[in-house]
Amino acid sequence: MKNSADRERLQSILEYWPLGSISSVDEILNGAVNQVYRVQASLGNFYLRLYKTSERARVEREHALLEYVAAHNLPAVQTLPSRYGSSLIEHDGKFGALYFESPGKQIPKSELTAVHAQAAGKMLAQLHKVLEPLPDVGYRKYSLSWNGPEWVERLTRIETAILTRSSLTDADQWVLQRLRAQREWMQNPACVHIYIPKYPAQVLHGDYHQGNLFFQKETVCGVIDWDQAVYMPRAFELVRVASYMFDLRPELTRVFMKAYLDLNPLTSDEINDGAKAWGSHNDHYVWAQEEIYLNNNERARVFIPDVPFVPFHILWEKLGL
Repeated sequence: MKNSADRERLQSILEYWPLGSISSVDEILNGAVNQVYRVQASLGNFYLRLYKTSERARVEREHALLEYVAAHNLPAVQTLPSRYGSSLIEHDGKFGALYFESPGKQIPKSELTAVHAQAAGKMLAQLHKVLEPLPDVGYRKYSLSWNGPEWVERLTRIETAILTRSSLTDADQWVLQRLRAQREWMQNPACVHIYIPKYPAQVLHGDYHQGNLFFQKETVCGVIDWDQAVYMPRAFELVRVASYMFDLRPELTRVFMKAYLDLNPLTSDEINDGAKAWGSHNDHYVWAQEEIYLNNNERARVFIPDVPFVPFHILWEKLGL
Protein backbone atom coordinates (compact mmCIF):
# COMPACT_ATOMS: atom_id res chain seq x y z
CA MET A 1 0.00 0.00 0.00
CA LYS A 2 1.20 3.49 -0.82
CA ASN A 3 1.25 5.17 2.60
CA SER A 4 -0.04 5.00 6.17
CA ALA A 5 -3.21 6.93 5.25
CA ASP A 6 -4.05 4.28 2.63
CA ARG A 7 -3.39 1.50 5.12
CA GLU A 8 -5.61 3.09 7.75
CA ARG A 9 -8.38 3.67 5.21
CA LEU A 10 -8.29 0.05 4.02
CA GLN A 11 -8.15 -1.23 7.58
CA SER A 12 -11.28 0.74 8.47
CA ILE A 13 -13.06 -0.60 5.37
CA LEU A 14 -12.11 -4.23 6.07
CA GLU A 15 -13.58 -3.94 9.56
CA TYR A 16 -17.02 -4.19 7.94
CA TRP A 17 -16.41 -7.96 7.59
CA PRO A 18 -15.64 -10.58 10.26
CA LEU A 19 -12.35 -11.69 8.73
CA GLY A 20 -10.34 -12.48 11.85
CA SER A 21 -6.68 -11.50 11.69
CA ILE A 22 -5.51 -10.04 8.38
CA SER A 23 -2.04 -11.09 7.24
CA SER A 24 -1.73 -9.13 3.98
CA VAL A 25 -3.54 -6.70 1.67
CA ASP A 26 -2.13 -6.29 -1.85
CA GLU A 27 -3.49 -4.05 -4.58
CA ILE A 28 -4.25 -5.73 -7.91
CA LEU A 29 -3.11 -3.38 -10.66
CA ASN A 30 -4.45 -5.08 -13.80
CA GLY A 31 -7.86 -3.37 -13.66
CA ALA A 32 -8.54 -0.01 -15.23
CA VAL A 33 -11.76 1.07 -13.48
CA ASN A 34 -12.35 -0.21 -9.94
CA GLN A 35 -9.78 -0.54 -7.16
CA VAL A 36 -9.18 -4.18 -6.22
CA TYR A 37 -7.16 -5.66 -3.35
CA ARG A 38 -6.34 -9.27 -2.50
CA VAL A 39 -6.90 -9.86 1.21
CA GLN A 40 -5.40 -12.79 3.10
CA ALA A 41 -7.05 -13.34 6.48
CA SER A 42 -7.58 -16.13 9.00
CA LEU A 43 -11.11 -16.62 7.58
CA GLY A 44 -9.71 -17.15 4.07
CA ASN A 45 -8.61 -15.29 0.96
CA PHE A 46 -10.84 -12.61 -0.54
CA TYR A 47 -10.88 -9.75 -3.03
CA LEU A 48 -11.98 -6.31 -1.91
CA ARG A 49 -13.49 -4.21 -4.67
CA LEU A 50 -13.95 -0.47 -4.25
CA TYR A 51 -16.23 0.70 -7.01
CA LYS A 52 -15.57 3.75 -9.13
CA THR A 53 -19.29 4.22 -9.79
CA SER A 54 -21.40 6.21 -7.34
CA GLU A 55 -24.62 4.56 -8.62
CA ARG A 56 -25.90 2.32 -5.85
CA ALA A 57 -28.56 0.81 -8.14
CA ARG A 58 -25.91 -0.35 -10.59
CA VAL A 59 -23.92 -2.19 -7.91
CA GLU A 60 -27.08 -3.67 -6.39
CA ARG A 61 -28.05 -4.99 -9.85
CA GLU A 62 -24.67 -6.70 -10.09
CA HIS A 63 -25.04 -8.37 -6.69
CA ALA A 64 -28.58 -9.54 -7.49
CA LEU A 65 -27.26 -10.99 -10.74
CA LEU A 66 -24.52 -12.89 -8.88
CA GLU A 67 -27.08 -14.46 -6.57
CA TYR A 68 -29.39 -15.34 -9.47
CA VAL A 69 -26.64 -17.06 -11.49
CA ALA A 70 -25.33 -18.96 -8.46
CA ALA A 71 -28.88 -20.12 -7.68
CA HIS A 72 -28.84 -21.78 -11.12
CA ASN A 73 -25.67 -23.69 -10.22
CA LEU A 74 -23.30 -21.68 -12.38
CA PRO A 75 -20.01 -20.38 -10.93
CA ALA A 76 -20.55 -16.65 -10.46
CA VAL A 77 -18.13 -15.78 -7.64
CA GLN A 78 -20.11 -14.61 -4.61
CA THR A 79 -19.69 -11.88 -2.00
CA LEU A 80 -19.11 -12.30 1.72
CA PRO A 81 -21.91 -10.58 3.70
CA SER A 82 -20.74 -7.73 5.93
CA ARG A 83 -21.27 -7.67 9.70
CA TYR A 84 -24.55 -5.91 8.95
CA GLY A 85 -25.80 -8.65 6.64
CA SER A 86 -25.52 -6.75 3.35
CA SER A 87 -23.23 -7.64 0.45
CA LEU A 88 -22.57 -3.95 -0.24
CA ILE A 89 -20.97 -1.44 2.12
CA GLU A 90 -20.58 2.32 1.80
CA HIS A 91 -17.57 4.09 3.32
CA ASP A 92 -16.69 7.76 2.83
CA GLY A 93 -18.91 7.95 -0.24
CA LYS A 94 -17.41 4.81 -1.85
CA PHE A 95 -19.19 1.51 -2.34
CA GLY A 96 -17.32 -1.69 -1.63
CA ALA A 97 -17.78 -5.45 -1.59
CA LEU A 98 -15.69 -8.43 -0.53
CA TYR A 99 -15.61 -11.40 -2.92
CA PHE A 100 -14.61 -14.97 -2.18
CA GLU A 101 -11.48 -16.11 -3.98
CA SER A 102 -12.35 -18.38 -6.89
CA PRO A 103 -10.86 -21.87 -7.20
CA GLY A 104 -8.83 -22.66 -10.29
CA LYS A 105 -6.56 -20.24 -12.08
CA GLN A 106 -6.64 -17.49 -14.67
CA ILE A 107 -4.93 -18.17 -17.99
CA PRO A 108 -3.06 -15.38 -19.84
CA LYS A 109 -4.29 -14.75 -23.36
CA SER A 110 -0.99 -15.96 -24.82
CA GLU A 111 -1.46 -19.36 -23.12
CA LEU A 112 -5.07 -20.05 -24.11
CA THR A 113 -5.56 -23.38 -25.86
CA ALA A 114 -8.41 -25.13 -27.66
CA VAL A 115 -9.35 -26.70 -24.32
CA HIS A 116 -9.84 -23.25 -22.79
CA ALA A 117 -11.72 -22.04 -25.87
CA GLN A 118 -14.12 -24.96 -25.65
CA ALA A 119 -14.67 -24.48 -21.91
CA ALA A 120 -15.26 -20.76 -22.37
CA GLY A 121 -17.78 -21.41 -25.16
CA LYS A 122 -19.72 -23.95 -23.10
CA MET A 123 -19.88 -21.69 -20.06
CA LEU A 124 -20.99 -18.66 -22.08
CA ALA A 125 -23.76 -20.73 -23.69
CA GLN A 126 -24.95 -21.90 -20.27
CA LEU A 127 -24.87 -18.37 -18.86
CA HIS A 128 -26.85 -16.98 -21.77
CA LYS A 129 -29.52 -19.65 -21.32
CA VAL A 130 -29.86 -18.87 -17.62
CA LEU A 131 -29.85 -15.09 -18.14
CA GLU A 132 -32.34 -15.08 -21.05
CA PRO A 133 -35.56 -14.76 -18.95
CA LEU A 134 -34.34 -11.77 -16.94
CA PRO A 135 -36.04 -8.43 -17.62
CA ASP A 136 -34.16 -5.23 -18.33
CA VAL A 137 -34.03 -3.34 -15.04
CA GLY A 138 -31.66 -0.65 -16.18
CA TYR A 139 -28.71 -2.60 -17.55
CA ARG A 140 -26.14 -0.82 -19.70
CA LYS A 141 -26.75 -0.77 -23.45
CA TYR A 142 -24.34 0.00 -26.25
CA SER A 143 -25.36 2.97 -28.34
CA LEU A 144 -24.06 2.03 -31.78
CA SER A 145 -24.20 5.51 -33.21
CA TRP A 146 -21.28 7.86 -33.78
CA ASN A 147 -20.64 11.19 -35.44
CA GLY A 148 -17.88 10.38 -37.93
CA PRO A 149 -16.19 13.82 -38.07
CA GLU A 150 -16.33 14.05 -34.27
CA TRP A 151 -14.53 10.71 -33.96
CA VAL A 152 -11.86 11.85 -36.41
CA GLU A 153 -11.39 14.94 -34.23
CA ARG A 154 -11.09 12.82 -31.07
CA LEU A 155 -8.39 10.68 -32.66
CA THR A 156 -6.53 13.80 -33.80
CA ARG A 157 -6.68 15.17 -30.25
CA ILE A 158 -5.10 11.98 -28.95
CA GLU A 159 -2.44 12.13 -31.67
CA THR A 160 -1.58 15.68 -30.64
CA ALA A 161 -1.26 14.63 -27.00
CA ILE A 162 1.12 11.83 -27.98
CA LEU A 163 3.26 14.03 -30.21
CA THR A 164 3.65 16.68 -27.50
CA ARG A 165 5.40 14.20 -25.20
CA SER A 166 9.10 14.91 -24.75
CA SER A 167 10.01 11.46 -26.06
CA LEU A 168 8.03 8.58 -27.50
CA THR A 169 8.36 4.99 -26.37
CA ASP A 170 7.81 1.98 -28.61
CA ALA A 171 4.38 1.68 -27.00
CA ASP A 172 3.58 5.28 -27.97
CA GLN A 173 4.70 4.67 -31.53
CA TRP A 174 2.48 1.58 -31.70
CA VAL A 175 -0.57 3.54 -30.53
CA LEU A 176 0.20 6.22 -33.14
CA GLN A 177 0.35 3.62 -35.89
CA ARG A 178 -2.98 2.09 -34.88
CA LEU A 179 -4.60 5.47 -34.33
CA ARG A 180 -3.71 6.76 -37.80
CA ALA A 181 -5.05 3.61 -39.48
CA GLN A 182 -8.24 3.87 -37.42
CA ARG A 183 -8.68 7.54 -38.33
CA GLU A 184 -8.23 6.73 -42.01
CA TRP A 185 -11.06 4.17 -41.72
CA MET A 186 -13.27 6.69 -39.90
CA GLN A 187 -12.92 8.97 -42.92
CA ASN A 188 -13.76 6.21 -45.40
CA PRO A 189 -17.34 6.46 -46.79
CA ALA A 190 -17.69 2.68 -46.30
CA CYS A 191 -17.29 3.02 -42.51
CA VAL A 192 -20.62 2.36 -40.74
CA HIS A 193 -21.28 5.04 -38.12
CA ILE A 194 -24.79 3.87 -37.15
CA TYR A 195 -25.91 0.29 -36.64
CA ILE A 196 -29.18 -1.00 -35.19
CA PRO A 197 -29.15 -4.72 -34.24
CA LYS A 198 -32.03 -6.72 -35.70
CA TYR A 199 -32.38 -9.34 -32.98
CA PRO A 200 -33.79 -9.19 -29.44
CA ALA A 201 -31.62 -8.18 -26.51
CA GLN A 202 -31.15 -10.02 -23.23
CA VAL A 203 -29.02 -9.69 -20.10
CA LEU A 204 -25.35 -10.59 -20.77
CA HIS A 205 -22.19 -10.68 -18.65
CA GLY A 206 -20.79 -7.78 -20.66
CA ASP A 207 -17.07 -8.35 -19.97
CA TYR A 208 -16.51 -12.06 -20.58
CA HIS A 209 -12.83 -12.75 -21.27
CA GLN A 210 -9.82 -14.65 -19.90
CA GLY A 211 -9.16 -12.05 -17.19
CA ASN A 212 -12.59 -12.71 -15.67
CA LEU A 213 -12.55 -16.50 -15.98
CA PHE A 214 -11.00 -19.16 -13.76
CA PHE A 215 -10.20 -22.56 -15.25
CA GLN A 216 -9.92 -25.93 -13.55
CA LYS A 217 -8.91 -28.86 -15.77
CA GLU A 218 -11.33 -28.64 -18.74
CA THR A 219 -13.98 -26.40 -17.21
CA VAL A 220 -14.60 -22.80 -16.24
CA CYS A 221 -14.97 -22.90 -12.45
CA GLY A 222 -15.36 -19.18 -11.75
CA VAL A 223 -16.74 -16.10 -13.52
CA ILE A 224 -16.03 -12.71 -11.92
CA ASP A 225 -16.61 -8.99 -12.59
CA TRP A 226 -20.31 -8.77 -13.38
CA ASP A 227 -20.47 -4.99 -12.95
CA GLN A 228 -20.36 -4.45 -16.73
CA ALA A 229 -23.55 -6.48 -17.39
CA VAL A 230 -25.36 -5.28 -20.50
CA TYR A 231 -28.67 -5.70 -22.32
CA MET A 232 -27.81 -6.60 -25.92
CA PRO A 233 -28.38 -9.45 -28.41
CA ARG A 234 -26.40 -12.53 -27.35
CA ALA A 235 -24.60 -12.76 -30.69
CA PHE A 236 -23.09 -9.37 -29.86
CA GLU A 237 -21.35 -10.86 -26.81
CA LEU A 238 -20.44 -14.05 -28.65
CA VAL A 239 -18.57 -12.09 -31.32
CA ARG A 240 -17.09 -9.74 -28.72
CA VAL A 241 -15.52 -12.69 -26.90
CA ALA A 242 -14.18 -14.16 -30.13
CA SER A 243 -12.58 -10.81 -30.89
CA TYR A 244 -11.44 -9.71 -27.44
CA MET A 245 -10.44 -13.03 -25.88
CA PHE A 246 -9.18 -14.93 -28.92
CA ASP A 247 -8.21 -12.08 -31.31
CA LEU A 248 -10.23 -13.96 -33.97
CA ARG A 249 -7.45 -16.53 -34.28
CA PRO A 250 -9.09 -19.12 -36.54
CA GLU A 251 -8.46 -22.34 -34.57
CA LEU A 252 -9.46 -20.98 -31.14
CA THR A 253 -12.35 -18.92 -32.50
CA ARG A 254 -13.88 -21.89 -34.32
CA VAL A 255 -13.56 -24.16 -31.26
CA PHE A 256 -15.10 -21.47 -29.05
CA MET A 257 -17.97 -20.78 -31.45
CA LYS A 258 -18.76 -24.47 -31.97
CA ALA A 259 -18.81 -25.16 -28.22
CA TYR A 260 -21.25 -22.28 -27.75
CA LEU A 261 -23.51 -23.08 -30.69
CA ASP A 262 -23.74 -26.79 -29.83
CA LEU A 263 -25.46 -25.80 -26.56
CA ASN A 264 -27.21 -22.57 -27.53
CA PRO A 265 -27.73 -22.34 -31.31
CA LEU A 266 -27.87 -19.13 -33.33
CA THR A 267 -28.72 -18.71 -37.02
CA SER A 268 -26.07 -17.47 -39.43
CA ASP A 269 -28.04 -14.26 -39.79
CA GLU A 270 -28.03 -13.70 -36.02
CA ILE A 271 -24.27 -14.26 -35.87
CA ASN A 272 -23.64 -11.86 -38.75
CA ASP A 273 -25.89 -9.29 -37.07
CA GLY A 274 -23.83 -9.64 -33.91
CA ALA A 275 -20.64 -9.26 -35.94
CA LYS A 276 -21.87 -6.05 -37.55
CA ALA A 277 -22.97 -4.67 -34.19
CA TRP A 278 -19.76 -5.52 -32.36
CA GLY A 279 -17.66 -4.56 -35.39
CA SER A 280 -19.10 -1.06 -35.51
CA HIS A 281 -18.30 -0.62 -31.81
CA ASN A 282 -14.82 -2.09 -32.19
CA ASP A 283 -13.96 0.21 -35.09
CA HIS A 284 -14.91 3.29 -33.05
CA TYR A 285 -13.12 2.26 -29.85
CA VAL A 286 -11.11 5.19 -28.44
CA TRP A 287 -11.55 4.76 -24.67
CA ALA A 288 -8.14 3.23 -23.92
CA GLN A 289 -6.25 5.80 -26.00
CA GLU A 290 -8.04 8.69 -24.30
CA GLU A 291 -7.53 7.21 -20.84
CA ILE A 292 -3.78 6.90 -21.41
CA TYR A 293 -3.01 10.15 -23.19
CA LEU A 294 -5.73 12.54 -22.02
CA ASN A 295 -6.45 11.22 -18.51
CA ASN A 296 -3.00 9.83 -17.57
CA ASN A 297 -4.40 6.37 -16.80
CA GLU A 298 -1.57 4.01 -17.71
CA ARG A 299 -3.61 1.02 -16.53
CA ALA A 300 -5.64 1.33 -19.70
CA ARG A 301 -2.62 0.45 -21.85
CA VAL A 302 -3.42 -3.26 -21.45
CA PHE A 303 -6.54 -2.61 -23.56
CA ILE A 304 -4.55 -1.51 -26.61
CA PRO A 305 -4.51 -4.54 -28.97
CA ASP A 306 -1.09 -5.80 -30.01
CA VAL A 307 -2.22 -6.27 -33.60
CA PRO A 308 -2.47 -3.60 -36.33
CA PHE A 309 -5.80 -1.82 -36.72
CA VAL A 310 -7.91 -3.39 -39.46
CA PRO A 311 -11.65 -2.70 -39.92
CA PHE A 312 -13.50 -5.46 -38.12
CA HIS A 313 -15.57 -6.68 -41.07
CA ILE A 314 -12.38 -7.55 -42.97
CA LEU A 315 -11.08 -9.68 -40.09
CA TRP A 316 -14.45 -11.37 -39.62
CA GLU A 317 -14.85 -12.22 -43.30
CA LYS A 318 -11.45 -13.93 -43.29
CA LEU A 319 -12.77 -16.46 -40.77
CA GLY A 320 -15.37 -17.69 -43.24
CA LEU A 321 -17.87 -18.54 -40.50
